[in-house]
Amino acid sequence: MIIDAGLYPDREPPGRLDSPQEKADYLQRVCGAFDHGLPPTADTLRELRQWKDVFDRFALPGSAAYHALRSLYGWEDTPRLPYLTKPHYQVLDDMEGRSDDCERMV
Repeated sequence: MIIDAGLYPDREPPGRLDSPQEKADYLQRVCGAFDHGLPPTADTLRELRQWKDVFDRFALPGSAAYHALRSLYGWEDTPRLPYLTKPHYQVLDDMEGRSDDCERMV
């Protein structure tokens, strides 16, 4: 797996992701970037598909990207944190006058 070094602004990226904790940290970084508009690469998406145990053990209930990836992979839904305000993507959709047929996936 090619590890995206750009996801590690706070430290050197690891050479490998061997432990579940290292994978969970990477998953959180990937989802955080995706939540802010930086989608993962195709290689990363293929690799994450093999990490269902990490997704299940280290859930990210507040991440829209986490839930979108679970949906993409056809995995069961997990509890989500409620939004306290309108999500950013909905604000942008409203500004541009568009509706989102994929709303249920986020």
